Amino acid sequence: RSARLEKEVAMLREKIHHLDDMLKSQQRKVRQMIEQLQNSKTVIQAKDAVIQELKERVAYLEAENLEMHDRIEHLIEKQVSRGGHSSRARSKSEYVSSKRLTGPKPLPLIRVVET
Repeated sequence: RSARLEKEVAMLREKIHHLDDMLKSQQRKVRQMIEQLQNSKTVIQAKDAVIQELKERVAYLEAENLEMHDRIEHLIEKQVSRGGHSSRARSKSEYVSSKRLTGPKPLPLIRVVET
């Protein structure tokens, strides 16, 4: 009976050792997954910051573009009201080949500077 119990104890110890190895392996995998998630979060935050900066730049450039269109229109109106420099009167469309796109107004540029 003692030999049978010793055999059972040895078998149970082997199972415990196997389960312990499996547990350690699973813990390693979980740690790796957590690390990957943290790295992904960092990458996403960096990309979000780049996207926000690009959005700010686009808004600034759109505002600048609108301002330039307004200046061009103003100069054209001045030229047209003076009679122009040629023998025939030119229409606005001859001076400006691009049209202002209608749509949502660009947001004003607000730059956030970290110190």
